[in-house]
Amino acid sequence: MNGTIIDKVNNNMSLETIRTRIQDLYSHFTQTQFQSYLQYLNKKIRNNWKQNPDIERLSVIKEDAMQLRNYNNIKFPVKVIATKKYNGPKVKKVNDPFAREVCEKNYIESLSKTHALIYNKFPLVSSHVLVITKDMESQVSPVTKNDFYAALKVMHALDGFVFFNGGAAAGSSQRHKHLQLLPYDAYPEHDIPLNALINATGKSESYVEGTEYGKVEAFKFKHVLCKFERNFLTNINSNTLENQAELLEAIYKECLRRLDNSDLHLAYNFILTKNWLFVILRKCEAAMDRIKLNGVGFTGSFAVNSEEDYEFLMKQDPLDILQEVTFPG
Repeated sequence: MNGTIIDKVNNNMSLETIRTRIQDLYSHFTQTQFQSYLQYLNKKIRNNWKQNPDIERLSVIKEDAMQLRNYNNIKFPVKVIATKKYNGPKVKKVNDPFAREVCEKNYIESLSKTHALIYNKFPLVSSHVLVITKDMESQVSPVTKNDFYAALKVMHALDGFVFFNGGAAAGSSQRHKHLQLLPYDAYPEHDIPLNALINATGKSESYVEGTEYGKVEAFKFKHVLCKFERNFLTNINSNTLENQAELLEAIYKECLRRLDNSDLHLAYNFILTKNWLFVILRKCEAAMDRIKLNGVGFTGSFAVNSEEDYEFLMKQDPLDILQEVTFPG
């Protein structure tokens, strides 16, 4: 047995010392188990994604990057994605595409009593996955601690981030509640441009020890950025996961309250990383009546389906595009 974890019990040890050594050993054991589980989940997601024939792998026809006005070192990647024309027999429409019997081929893993993990059938990047409720819940219902609990597991296993489309105007296309996750290694710099923008425009003195709410100076639309206290989500383990999920639910509700949207009468997106939660109100899905955006657009990444839209988009400033689908504020 590792002597750094627990010393040999002998007659000279007090009961309290023995109890402490046992607690340390148990904590080490459960943490090792949890890290092994995260590694297992990562391999299962990535390996099976490569082999799953039911996933529609969309081709990238063209890609480039948009330069942000006033931020020379920050660029938003843009892709033209080919849309597949289906020429086969008509497929019967289903009421719930995330029902187990419908999405069986894309099913990955049960995450909890209430949530499961599936592949996105039309992924933006490799290993694009969805955390879904096992029972039918509405996409416009509030996000709960159970949603965060399941999503946190995948976020850390995949080394990625979470985004949520709350309503049709926010880019949601399915009514069964789901959170989407993308790995950071899908981006050129292994990070999302939004994070660089937050770091470039945030005032460090505004965010001290503790959870703080503020804004991203570059964005002139209604939003809230909550930066987490040090190590809030970076030191995750099986013992703290439930408490972190409960705190995230409280932070999420506070962000909505600050945006006067506690009753969810307006559509919204949120993006969750290990360091912050970013919430945006949405007034419509398409910028300038042609460029559709969901939560990914606010990470600093755009995708269109035609070269005409691509040429149009490349003439715009990314911040103007985001402004078009949000409320001034």
